[in-house]
Amino acid sequence: MTKLHETVVSPVDRETAFAYISDWSRQAEWDPNTLSVARIGEGDPEVGARYALEVKGIRAPLSMEYRITELVVPERVVLVGESRYVWTEDIITFSETEVGTQVDYEAELKLNGVLRLLEPFLGRYFDNIGTGVVEGMQRELDARA
Repeated sequence: MTKLHETVVSPVDRETAFAYISDWSRQAEWDPNTLSVARIGEGDPEVGARYALEVKGIRAPLSMEYRITELVVPERVVLVGESRYVWTEDIITFSETEVGTQVDYEAELKLNGVLRLLEPFLGRYFDNIGTGVVEGMQRELDARA
């Protein structure tokens, strides 16, 4: 199991930051590891909402399905993503600061099957995922301030 924790502080207000990030259909705008994303069904973000993603894999693109498992407006959103090869839980919390909003992004990733044996060797790969996420979030949130 691999854990990532990244933090972004932006001058954008918490409600705007939450509305943007919790709308997972916009995730490809701030995560360079996501090639495409589409909401499965219609409606606003809510518990049970599902999203189909195409993400960068180690060798080839990977299809994943994410679903919102917890949504506390405007404080926290939790999503679980699954594919044949990987399972992930993303926990994103939003707190007010003197200058705007702090966003804490935590992800727990588990490779499935024999790929689990590779996990100890993929630290740099997973770190790059976290770096891309934090840079993209910072850019997109600051643009909304």
